[in-house]
Amino acid sequence: MKIGHGTIRMQCMRLLGVLGMLACGIAAAQTLFPVRPITGIIPFGTGGPSDIISRIVGTAMSHDLGQAIIMQNKPGVGGNLGIAAVAASKPDGYTLLFCSIATTQNPAIFRTLPYDPRELVAVAIFGESPYLVGVSATKIPSRTLAEFIDLLKQSPGKYNIAGAGGQRMTMEKFMLQFGVKLEVINFKSAGDATAALMGGQVDLQLNNVSTLAPGARGGTIRLLAVAGDSRLKAIPTVPTTREAGFPDYVDKGYVGLYLRTGTPADIVARLHESARRALASPEVLQRFESLDYVPTQMTQPQADAFYRSEIARWKEVVRIANIPQVDE
Repeated sequence: MKIGHGTIRMQCMRLLGVLGMLACGIAAAQTLFPVRPITGIIPFGTGGPSDIISRIVGTAMSHDLGQAIIMQNKPGVGGNLGIAAVAASKPDGYTLLFCSIATTQNPAIFRTLPYDPRELVAVAIFGESPYLVGVSATKIPSRTLAEFIDLLKQSPGKYNIAGAGGQRMTMEKFMLQFGVKLEVINFKSAGDATAALMGGQVDLQLNNVSTLAPGARGGTIRLLAVAGDSRLKAIPTVPTTREAGFPDYVDKGYVGLYLRTGTPADIVARLHESARRALASPEVLQRFESLDYVPTQMTQPQADAFYRSEIARWKEVVRIANIPQVDE
């Protein structure tokens, strides 16, 4: 049986048509994300900087994506509980991690982790904010940072420092920087630590303006310095550490978005673009400005490279300073 050129041509055209439909189907499938609500995990309690910044960005991303990002606070073990939940999730883009520096500090300070840091990929770094040195206005008589450091050196171990989650390295850095010894008290959230500072149960906390400024305005917290390059708009009377006589002490916190490694590249790109749009929106920029929080301009590969380089940097800090690792 002979097959004419016309028949062959017709079959080829049909095959091309089928292949074209398959390609269109694949492309459509790639653009359908998300088709249902997304879970956003914050591995700390409510009221802290991670919680505040994450909810601002998450709300804007929900509008952009056309699907709700349902935020869940999952505190525990310095943030490791919530981080591990995302590291163990299905790599489909429907479980997000909104997290602070705990993602980069915890691998250095904890002896063992309930997850492998390589199981996470950084999607975006939202921004950064300098830490403030805040003391209990009822317990600490010092009016300046220099006076406070002298007080700590006069009585090693008498005073304490409060923190939460991944702030352990932040607290260790303060003690190493100034050559002082404080009792470390860990809380489930920065909000809990701040409440204890406001109530006079603890002496010192290092955190950003969104966390400490309300207590300062209420008179229960005294802000001694900003560990940044310039004074903050929200608290212009508080000097920088350089102005206070300690130019070498600078420390900042940041919050970022992470996914389970292995998530399809187009979903990672979609979420990064959504975060980028959120960070460029007037509403988010206005909220950030009110919190003295500076947005970043990192691409997704830059964000992931930053995440991995920070882990290595903190591990080196722990090694050089011989900081003891902790179990929880």
